[in-house]
Order: sequence, then structure tokens, then C-alpha cells
Amino acid sequence: MKNYILFFLAIFTLTTFCSCDDGRIYEKEVDIQRGGRAMKLTGRFSGISNWTDDYSVVVAGFNDKSEYAVITKSLPVNVADGTDIVMTLGGISDDVKSLKLCVISRLRECIVEFKTMEDEELTAVTDTILMDVGTLDVGMFSSIQSQVFDNRCVACHGQTGSASGNLFLTEDKSYHALVNQPAHKNSDILLVKPGSAEKSFLHLVLNRAGDTSMNHTDMLSEDEQPLLKLIDNWINEGIFLNNE
Repeated sequence: MKNYILFFLAIFTLTTFCSCDDGRIYEKEVDIQRGGRAMKLTGRFSGISNWTDDYSVVVAGFNDKSEYAVITKSLPVNVADGTDIVMTLGGISDDVKSLKLCVISRLRECIVEFKTMEDEELTAVTDTILMDVGTLDVGMFSSIQSQVFDNRCVACHGQTGSASGNLFLTEDKSYHALVNQPAHKNSDILLVKPGSAEKSFLHLVLNRAGDTSMNHTDMLSEDEQPLLKLIDNWINEGIFLNNE
């Protein structure tokens, strides 16, 4: 009888010992296949950190069904101006019809384009798509300069050497001509009042017909309305980010 008791006690002890947790965590191996092609971006950038939280400088893929990016990867923010960046965006599916280096909103809508590769260029590559953008300033104010002032304003404001209202909006003069400067016909209002877009003459001219004698509410098309919000965001917050 004693031998039976010892036998079952030994079996119980062995079973208990083998079932105990040894304290280690074993990692489960997971093989994730992203598939698709990849894009390699190279360039020397400045101004990446000069954006408010509403925007991101990214490489992004767009299809022909939506205006919102279907795949994105942000450029590193905490890098010094003039930094060379090499970055890869993987998992690009066949339904991506254009790749862009751009600025997107929180909704992934493209606000500013710096470089675009269309479907014809993409289909010619079966493996890694190369996008070399050279040296590029992607700062917030620089984007406003290129997208708005250069395209819509400089013809009257400085391109010919003279400027309507003595307001020069050419690249080398626009920032200092606007920020904390009184409006030409109403010195009680600043052209750009840092931190207060709605009290800035630039906002009134572009957004509110009748508030000024110089109504420019038709300056940007309906599709370009996000640029108006971009200007307001720059006045309210971006102007404090050293991005002249």
C-alpha cells in the first residue's frame, strides 16, 4: 500500500512541475507579407519641422477613386535643415495611380504638392520606384509662397519691380512685407497679425467680400480652398515656428 502511495505522489509531483510557468515569454513568429512595390525617396530637405500639427510632410500614394491618400509615410521631423534623407515606402499596391511628395491634412487630403509621379511612370517600374527631389524647401511659409503668392499675386505685387499698394510678395520680400506691417489703406490693421488670422488684413482680403476695398475672394478656385485654411493656420500658429 505504501508503494502505491509513493508512486502516485511521484506522478503528481512530476505533473505539477512540468505544468508550472517558467517565467519566460515566448514570442510568436508572425510572417507579415506586405506585398506590392516600393518607392525610394532621396533628397536634401529644409523646413520639415516648420508645420503645425494639422499637417504632415509625407510620401503618399493615391488611387483614382478618392482624393485622399491610401498609403503614406511621414518624413522625419526632428532633422536639421539641409539634411539628406533616404526613405522607403513599401507595400504600394497596383491600385495606386500616383505617388507624391506632398503635405497632407489630418484627413490625408493633399494640400501642397512638391513632386508627383503619375501612373505611366509607375507602371514602367516592376520593383523599386526611385524619386529623387534634389534640394527642396518644404517649409510652411515657403509652401504658401510657391502655391499662392508666386502663382496668384506677384504679377501685381513685385514681379515687374513695382508693387500695387507698395506690397511686395516676391520670395525675397514677402515675409517681412506682411508680418506686423500696417495695411496700406488702413494703418489700424496689420497685414499679418501673428496669432490672429481673422484680425489680419490678408485674411480679410482673401475671405470676406466687403470688409475691404480690395476684394480678392476670387483669388483661389473652389478646389484651392484648403490653401485659405493653410494661410490662416500659418498666421495663427505656424508663424511662430521660425519658418520665414
